[in-house]
Amino acid sequence: MFSALRRRLTFANVAMTFALVFAMSGGAYAASKFVITSTKQISPKVLKSLKGANGKNGASGPAGATGTVGPQGPAGLAGPAGTRGETGPAGPAGPAGATGKEGKTGKEGSPWTVGGTLPHGESETGVWGLNATTKPNQEVQIPISFTIPLSASVDAAHVHLIGLGEGTPQGCAGSAEKPEAEPGNVCIWGAVSGMEFKSILTSSAEDFSAGAGKNGLLMETNVPIEGASGRGEWVVSGP
Repeated sequence: MFSALRRRLTFANVAMTFALVFAMSGGAYAASKFVITSTKQISPKVLKSLKGANGKNGASGPAGATGTVGPQGPAGLAGPAGTRGETGPAGPAGPAGATGKEGKTGKEGSPWTVGGTLPHGESETGVWGLNATTKPNQEVQIPISFTIPLSASVDAAHVHLIGLGEGTPQGCAGSAEKPEAEPGNVCIWGAVSGMEFKSILTSSAEDFSAGAGKNGLLMETNVPIEGASGRGEWVVSGP
């Protein structure tokens, strides 16, 4: 039996047998020592060749819930002015306003309209003055015109001439700076120099009598010296 083996045991057979055993044992050793656990162990070129092409995009998923509102940002710059628009149609007429209160009226209508007269108890005021340049002992008439006519004439008993420093008569009140009169009275304050009053007459051409007419009066004075003068204020209250 051993002789038969010796005849077949050559150098080539021994070498092949040894190589086979080495290959089997070395492969097992390498397999136990070089296990790939990370892509870093693979060459980038080899790893690139191993990657496949991207697949198609999948279907869109459902929309997520709306997030909370963020804080308001800073105001932006003002934009340029827009072009002027067309004029719109006229709107409907508004409702009529309430009727106002009726104004005061005199016997012949409102004092603030043509033909009106000064109402009872209402007053109007004015000024008068004279600087005489006539010869001595001349008579001069100083007119006083009422801006708003009276509803009736005023008799002489209710026309009062008040000199500087004199007391205020019945029917008058106040002072030369603030003249006042009771209804149906004319009060004339004045300071004169070098002249004296003779009478007070109505201005009516038809009834030239003592007192005051509807439109005013005339103060008749005597000027004894040249250069006489006088001035003052007046008030009349509606009769």
